[in-house]
Amino acid sequence: MPMVLSLMMLGVTLTHAPGAAVAAASKVPSDAEARTAIRAELRRIPGGDIEHDFRPLQVHVADLDGDGIAEIIHVYSSTYTGGTFEQSNELVVMTALSEDDRRGQVAHPGANAIDDSDMAVIRAAGYATDAGEHVPGRLDALQVVGGSIIVRFTAAAGSTFCFEEDRARAKLEDCPTPGPHVWRFAWRPGQLQRIR
Repeated sequence: MPMVLSLMMLGVTLTHAPGAAVAAASKVPSDAEARTAIRAELRRIPGGDIEHDFRPLQVHVADLDGDGIAEIIHVYSSTYTGGTFEQSNELVVMTALSEDDRRGQVAHPGANAIDDSDMAVIRAAGYATDAGEHVPGRLDALQVVGGSIIVRFTAAAGSTFCFEEDRARAKLEDCPTPGPHVWRFAWRPGQLQRIR
């Protein structure tokens, strides 16, 4: 029953034909189809009292590498009540699933009905997460220009999107100075790289 409910709520019709995921990705997904694929992925993130309600803020569909297959580019965030880790605010590139793509498979089929259901929706949507980067400020705009991804955001002192002490301890890049920022990213399979 959980499988039927989650698929119905997402408005997805499953097909069991071989290569269905590849065929689904051969066309450019509409905004609604892209959002269905994103929701299917975000359902896999465990939520709790501190952080939950993971949702896309802005979504684009574009062929970043010119291979004729569109990618889904989005930034997602969450409802966050405060904790010891940075609030999710992630730039993500999703790519089309290939035949037998492990990103659309359950490690132990039949062991967990929710896992089976979630992965069925991901396979039906035909896309899964390929690469991501944290955005350390409030998203203002997401653009795709040619093969570049442009993220405009506003950083603030004490922001839940960037914890200076944690970054120093982990030897990560410092939080950006308060104010507006424009970051550009280049994508290649499996990697998002900031262009400085």
